[in-house]
Amino acid sequence: MFQPQFVDVDDVLLHVETDGPEDGPPALFLHGWPDLWFTFEPQMTALAERGYRILAPDQRGYGLSSKPATVADYEMPRLVNDMVLLIERQNAAPVHLVGHDWGGAVAWAVTIERPDLVRSLTIVNCPHPNVFAEALTRKPTQLLRSWYMMAFQIPGLAETILGARGGAVLATMLEHGARLSEADLDRHRAVWRHPGTIQRPLFWYRALFRTMLRSSRATPDPTVRVPTQIIWGRRDGALGKHLAKPSAALCDRSELHWLDTRHWPHREQPKHVTELLAAWFAQHADRT
Repeated sequence: MFQPQFVDVDDVLLHVETDGPEDGPPALFLHGWPDLWFTFEPQMTALAERGYRILAPDQRGYGLSSKPATVADYEMPRLVNDMVLLIERQNAAPVHLVGHDWGGAVAWAVTIERPDLVRSLTIVNCPHPNVFAEALTRKPTQLLRSWYMMAFQIPGLAETILGARGGAVLATMLEHGARLSEADLDRHRAVWRHPGTIQRPLFWYRALFRTMLRSSRATPDPTVRVPTQIIWGRRDGALGKHLAKPSAALCDRSELHWLDTRHWPHREQPKHVTELLAAWFAQHADRT
């Protein structure tokens, strides 16, 4: 059963849910937009029953975690530092790190910068940061797929649309895209009633574009030196499947698994993703 706690990572408090034995191999799960800590709940529950120690935070700006007030507070170095400090202060290193969507972006960055903290990496429908940056600037097809990211840059517009009628647009997206049950949608709706819970996650997108405008430099050494598993729903409407293989190519050791899903493979095929994670964790129980 999941147990809540709040972890101080210097400038924010992170709401973190935990499950599984305290002495089990730790696994850290990072959600994307507009999800919350429980996006991987079927997988986390199954893995906790297999003896893994599960950590699942609401990332900054989301859910019950702190919601800093400026766009600069959501730049990638701060997001990475949150997870580095969470791992260190929970004495969880090295972790099996799993991330979807924006959680995948943070997971890529943590692994590149602090491979000593990561035992294995699993990315679900999120390209390597260098691959995505190149796609946004050089491939019109991906830019068209990412139209919503452009819309999110206009202050007030996205907040008004997404916040209308109690978050009806977000609920529809999660219901049809992620196949969330009404009970899970109610869990989201309860959180959306809190101030800032719809607005602050949009700051992640605004921070990304401000960073890209300031500097076009790619990561100096983008190689991922931790064993990496990429799970990709080939029918993703937001992130083209052409991003997957180049991302795998930037890893020293990688496996790429194609699923016949859209953007949320872990929700559309939960048992399949659970078995992929269990097999990957077991294969990399010890770093070599």
